[in-house]
Amino acid sequence: MTMSNQQVINKEAAMSSIRKDLNITLPGDQAYQFLVDTIANASTLSKLQPIFRNSGTGNIDTLSVGSRKIREHSKTHTPTGVGGITPGQIPYNVKKVFWDEWIQDDDVWYNQQARGENIEETVITMIQKQLGVDLQDLIFNGDAATDTEDPNYAFLSIIDGFVKKAKASANKTDLASNAPTIADFTNHIQVLPEKYKNAHDDITWFLTRGTHDRIVSLATQRQTGFGDAVLQEGKLSRLAGYNVEVVANLQSGFAALTPFKNFKPVFTRELRYNRTAQGATAAAKDATYHIIYAYLDAVVREVDAVAWMTGTKL
Repeated sequence: MTMSNQQVINKEAAMSSIRKDLNITLPGDQAYQFLVDTIANASTLSKLQPIFRNSGTGNIDTLSVGSRKIREHSKTHTPTGVGGITPGQIPYNVKKVFWDEWIQDDDVWYNQQARGENIEETVITMIQKQLGVDLQDLIFNGDAATDTEDPNYAFLSIIDGFVKKAKASANKTDLASNAPTIADFTNHIQVLPEKYKNAHDDITWFLTRGTHDRIVSLATQRQTGFGDAVLQEGKLSRLAGYNVEVVANLQSGFAALTPFKNFKPVFTRELRYNRTAQGATAAAKDATYHIIYAYLDAVVREVDAVAWMTGTKL
């Protein structure tokens, strides 16, 4: 499509804001808000209530309260405490990650013309949406031992994610090559130690979309309803008495039953965003180059509080 001189002038004026070079290290509170807004674009990540730290390495302090610590009182009682509270620390070590891309000027220009949107806001929103999705993917599926021949090696090898760390738990059900049934999930709840079920009221299934859809199919084929799989508006809301979280892009062959808050994303409040439209490369591409840096880790608070399932058809 041929553009008139006036259209060319209008385009250049509209694109001027996005072509301004930026090299910004956001202040802590602004970086925090940017990350919060970014994470909100991921279906599960924001629900896990990420932890934000000022330092790239350190420990997450924990407290556990022991059971059966009540004692009979007597007049000779010495106030030494019953030893019911145990402090602990979980180490974290964030990795620096980045997302970068050339964004064609024509793409954002025509989007602005068609929808009447602010160009700069449109580009930032695009970046935030994809960054949020990718952060969730990495935090769940990352594996530092990924084979170098794997086409996703550069992405997956950055950190060990929740799945890799959860698999260190001995609480496991192996379905091998068998297709999962509702009974398999009902039986699997016995694999999670009783003390975690008693101590937590947020025990949750973390499932792939494929596993969710299979269970929905099995449940709807029954002649009568059972309480082991509860459907609401065609979606699985409870399975074997526990809540269900479908994780977008969760790797196949894995499902987990664990307290919801056992999976903790950790980010630092440091975040940098660079943008440039200067130089011969930018001119030749008729595009602006965007790069954003963030720092993250995936922490499993209690590995033994995970009961996981594996199988080729999960």
